[in-house]
Amino acid sequence: SAITGFEPLDILFGIHQVCSMIATSSARVVNAYSRLVKKEGNPLAVATYERVFEPADAQWRGIGTIPKSGLVIRKAFSAFDASRRYGIAIDAAASSPQPKGCSCGNVLKGIIKPIDCPLFGVTCTPRTPVGPCMVSSEGSCAAYYTYGA
Repeated sequence: SAITGFEPLDILFGIHQVCSMIATSSARVVNAYSRLVKKEGNPLAVATYERVFEPADAQWRGIGTIPKSGLVIRKAFSAFDASRRYGIAIDAAASSPQPKGCSCGNVLKGIIKPIDCPLFGVTCTPRTPVGPCMVSSEGSCAAYYTYGA
């Protein structure tokens, strides 16, 4: 993947970087926006989020739990955590079940293409989404449905 800005030349450079990776069968993250995005990131922002948040296991729709892939608010800032403040218990497994027949997890993992899901374009469309990949216009299935392969 490539990190880019929003200017046309930034986007084109990002596309060039991704095409180069495809041509050489390599996968990496490249910074195609180095005039603004620095390798060390924004030190003030990094220090702030490290002070306020800590890593936690996170449930990802269609994929499952990935250890330490999410962030939770540290106890020192619990007054700002709505789930603690209002006693809301979040059951990660129940909050994002895979809809019956939906292959979104395999699409997200790159195991199959959206058109290989039996629901794609039949019961699952942008107007009647079944899984998370079709819900938003940025989702992989919605983009595939709109723009094709």
